[in-house]
Amino acid sequence: SPGKSPGTRPEDEADGKPPQREKWSSKIDFVLSVAGGFVGLGNVWRFPYLCYKNGGGAFLIPYFIFLFGSGLPVFFLEVIIGQYTSEGGITCWEKICPLFSGIGYASIVIVSLLNVYYIVILAWATYYLFHSFQKDLPWAHCNHSWNTPQCMEDTLRRNETHWVS
Repeated sequence: SPGKSPGTRPEDEADGKPPQREKWSSKIDFVLSVAGGFVGLGNVWRFPYLCYKNGGGAFLIPYFIFLFGSGLPVFFLEVIIGQYTSEGGITCWEKICPLFSGIGYASIVIVSLLNVYYIVILAWATYYLFHSFQKDLPWAHCNHSWNTPQCMEDTLRRNETHWVS
């Protein structure tokens, strides 16, 4: 209905009360919800790889510069826009300026494409989790089609006479 505030609770509308916005029950609920959104297996898995690939500890300097210089400000901007407009990720941009309505849809497309990448990482983790319950691990031996000629059995590597002879 026109004039209805987004986030209006049905019980307030039925009683004729002024609309009240929904809110988090505590600040820790909000913090944990946000942390769950950006701390995941993909980030935990990728960050050490990026550190190793880009110079180790020296990588942390530009990483933290960009984190505090652009990552956190953009994150807080998104939170503030969502809180100010009381809208979701798609419709909040349209409320600010109708020309910006495509930004919300573009963000949904990007998140959907990133989910494909994230699902692959989760599939690998699940694969290795279930195979690690077997007595003989599939990746512990060199008699598989995916092994390279440089593959060496663990028992041969532990045998010191193999390296001397």
